[in-house]
Amino acid sequence: MSPDRLQYIVSAESSLELSGSYDKKKHSKQNTMSNLPIVPAGSSYLYRQLQALYRRLFSGNSKENELGSALTTLESLQSQIKSAGGDLDRNKRASLLKAARNLVQALEKPEEAVFRQSFETHTRSLCIRLAVDLRIFHILVARDGQPITSSELAAECGAEELFIARIMRILTSLSYASESGSIPPSYLATPLSKACTIPHLEAYIVHTYEHAARVTLSMPAYFKLHGYKSPTDGSNGPFQYALGTKLPYFDYLHADPVKSDRFNICMNGNKGTRRHWVDWYPVDTLLESFDQQKAEVEDAKVVGEEPVFLVDMGGGNGKHLQVLLRKFPQVSGHLVLQDLPGTIKALEEGSHDNLLDKGIRPMAHDIFSPQPLKGAKTYYTHFLLHDFPDDKCREMLQHVAAAMTPGGYSRLLLNEIVLPSTRCPSFFAAADITMMAVLAGMQRTKEQWVELVESAGLTVAQVWKSPDEGDFEGIVEAIVGKE
Repeated sequence: MSPDRLQYIVSAESSLELSGSYDKKKHSKQNTMSNLPIVPAGSSYLYRQLQALYRRLFSGNSKENELGSALTTLESLQSQIKSAGGDLDRNKRASLLKAARNLVQALEKPEEAVFRQSFETHTRSLCIRLAVDLRIFHILVARDGQPITSSELAAECGAEELFIARIMRILTSLSYASESGSIPPSYLATPLSKACTIPHLEAYIVHTYEHAARVTLSMPAYFKLHGYKSPTDGSNGPFQYALGTKLPYFDYLHADPVKSDRFNICMNGNKGTRRHWVDWYPVDTLLESFDQQKAEVEDAKVVGEEPVFLVDMGGGNGKHLQVLLRKFPQVSGHLVLQDLPGTIKALEEGSHDNLLDKGIRPMAHDIFSPQPLKGAKTYYTHFLLHDFPDDKCREMLQHVAAAMTPGGYSRLLLNEIVLPSTRCPSFFAAADITMMAVLAGMQRTKEQWVELVESAGLTVAQVWKSPDEGDFEGIVEAIVGKE
């Protein structure tokens, strides 16, 4: 490995360098790595150990004793990170995780990586998917720490013992379960097992396998037939080719209540570990301008509906508005939830969650028709435009622009993934390919967002990014005209 490459790996996150307390005198070079104490959670000492590990392994003149010391360092790191548990700061944890992944890539030979990828990727997804069907994760978790034999597990699953044993080899190798060490092995739940029993994560395993995975298998044939270019028709793209349907993706889902319910479960838990946008976008600045306008309306004794602070377009069940309300309860009564008629009807008929009681007004609206609410302070979408190619996005944006008050009062907030232009993490790159596969949509870079939004006659005022390291959720903020 070249010194330049090494320097990039160990200092890629230098702008967020970890801080902590490490007493150099107390922990001198004479101390062996195996005797190092547990350091404070999130300490920069962990990061410095990773740096030292890279130098030992890839200095170009590594000797056997240096490699042995590096292995001891790695074992010490693993122990310390496990001891820190959930106490690691999210940004520090992301930096360490990135460095650890870089270490794996640096250690693995290219031919090993290609061979592993060719055999492992599809079989991993298959076995995790089968485990959901067989309720293996639920069975393991229900044992409450007690091991279960392969014969007992097979009996509870209603499957052949040999079949279960073969599936469990993959699951245990990935830590989705663990082995007791006996022969034949017994199995125990792990944190990953428990995660797979969480409803929205379990739904994601099935949902993505049934749709994205099936479609991607057919995409080489699709692109050979249709040309190697990004699809732009959500009614006649890779999804329709693979599944033999003429229905657009969402129509396909809504035609099957089981698929539709599963998708809704996925979306309701879609935030993962990311912070919500109201925690890092300056909502206060919007409220100041809105309060001033609201006061002017009250002084003029204007009769009619309350002024609107935020319209959530395509907002589903209103979960993002409810998060906003919890942090800014003063906006109650000034929020509008828009979605397709079927979604709004289901919400209004549901007695379990009356949005009107929360100060949210439901309104049926198709984003590809003129926006009926004029002059709202904020028009907002969450992970919506990545579902569509540029021409459909432009159509929607033009409808919103026509409803906005020019001069900077009305704001459009597009809460989307903003891909980095270079060195894109694999998760977000994979999300882009998934959008291509099922919707003929795409994730976009900052440059692509600016070009798209301004092609619809809007002006991008600013592009915000989540402050969390490794997270590329952002907000593209746009106005009509100039401020």
